[in-house]
Amino acid sequence: MFASLRQSRFYPLLLLVATGTTLGLSTPFAKVALDQGISPVAFAFWQNLIGGLLLLVLACATGSRPVASAQHLRFFLISGFITLALPHVLIFLAVARIGAGLPSVVYAFPTLLTYSLALLLGMEKLVWRRAAGIGLGLVGILLILVPRSGPVAGPDLPWMLLAFIAPVALAIGNIYRTRAWPQNAAPLLLAAGTLLAAALWLLLAGGAMALVSSPRLYLPGHGETDWVLPVAGGFACLSFITYFELQRVAGPVYLSQIGYVITTTSLMIGAFYFGESYSLLVWGALLVIIFGILLVNQRPSQR
Repeated sequence: MFASLRQSRFYPLLLLVATGTTLGLSTPFAKVALDQGISPVAFAFWQNLIGGLLLLVLACATGSRPVASAQHLRFFLISGFITLALPHVLIFLAVARIGAGLPSVVYAFPTLLTYSLALLLGMEKLVWRRAAGIGLGLVGILLILVPRSGPVAGPDLPWMLLAFIAPVALAIGNIYRTRAWPQNAAPLLLAAGTLLAAALWLLLAGGAMALVSSPRLYLPGHGETDWVLPVAGGFACLSFITYFELQRVAGPVYLSQIGYVITTTSLMIGAFYFGESYSLLVWGALLVIIFGILLVNQRPSQR
């Protein structure tokens, strides 16, 4: 049954929904941690460390032996830095200065940037249906986020520009993972190495911030909500199981749409769990996003 599912043209779509949903479901845990005084960098560190260790155990249990070749280590370090660590730090810095609304807009752009880079590098051909789907997704995201963000004030502009480095890093990461994917490497092993490398980079970032009087890296065991860290790590493990499989079967452009699914999932959580109400514009934008994703969905070539 699983073999037939993998051959289905909807297999990438199922992976996309699973990845974006599990990543979106981790958002409330981040809110709990931040409300309890755990710094964003510390939360991201523990989330990636725990998730990476869980993935490593799972990879070993399924027969994937850890590899420490120069090619693999280079892949882990670069992928962990540009996929997770750098975007996390940039967004966290911007959120700390100008709030969460404006920086969240940057997550609308990785898909468009990834597609543009893939076209420039000859990794993709211009297919109008895919281009239209990506454009519709971008329009839907902006319809949701821009009215919530407000205008960019003069003092906030440098921090907003800093935050816009994050989608560039995410797009480069999407392209890099496909081009540098070690031959015959198991997705689970690459996912584990990426998360663990990201945890290392975040540990270094936390140490650097401590030197300029920022809070030290949080150590579990001192708070009533420490349970949120292993739970968030578990969600990171779940999301990256499908994340790297999606990269393998569908490529960087298709993968980059997870931001659209994360936004949709976050809104659904807000509506059905936190009781938030949205305008008809937001619900219409969600339909635009869904239609755009369906347009992009097509049977990818297997790696």
